[in-house]
Amino acid sequence: MIMFHRRFLHRCLLAGSAAGLSLSLHAQPAGLLYDPEPPADSAYVRVLVAGNAEKVALTVDGKVRVASLPANQVSDYMVLTAGKHVLGLQMAGKTKETGTMTLDVVPGRATTLGFSAAQLSAAPAVFEDKTGANKLKAMLAVYPLVKTPASMDILTADGTTKVFSNVSYGAIHALPVNPITVDVIAVKAGDKSALARASLDMKQSSSYSVFLLPDHGGKIMMKVFQNKTERYTGKSF
Repeated sequence: MIMFHRRFLHRCLLAGSAAGLSLSLHAQPAGLLYDPEPPADSAYVRVLVAGNAEKVALTVDGKVRVASLPANQVSDYMVLTAGKHVLGLQMAGKTKETGTMTLDVVPGRATTLGFSAAQLSAAPAVFEDKTGANKLKAMLAVYPLVKTPASMDILTADGTTKVFSNVSYGAIHALPVNPITVDVIAVKAGDKSALARASLDMKQSSSYSVFLLPDHGGKIMMKVFQNKTERYTGKSF
């Protein structure tokens, strides 16, 4: 009976590995009934600031887009016109931007930027998010923002199923999976001792991000977010 359960769980997690990837950028409340759709050539950018820090404000081309983003929390995807934009980060209570960077975003693509709270002015880890159209699956992606250990595996909590292998800093790993509820752990590559743990409750046609983040004392924490896009009202940014 135990072996049957393990085989079933393995099939549930990995059955969609050959299918197209699905980001579900619009998996968020619809707002008003007649909110317009973002233009087809829009680009999508979100930000996470890893580490111990106060809240951060995000500006795009000098305009505030996210007024107060807590550390270790990913923002909603911001809808941007394709082309170059200047992204600014400003610590709460400060009047000057802490760091800026120029983005040259590609139409139709989604990007996640992972900054370090200790060095907001440093270049972020840039993740080019995977996309696809398989609405029968849930999309699961892992974003490593820790450098030690250098390589990790993501397993089901019982250690029997390897979901992702050789996960390393700054490299996204993504997979369409069946929409199930399951606990996962991060381990040093080749090991089975949990360094961090998270619970996934995945729904069909939705996308989920697992961030591996630095915790106190050199430890690792896993944080799970369902992907969301900011409300689009037709205003040009």
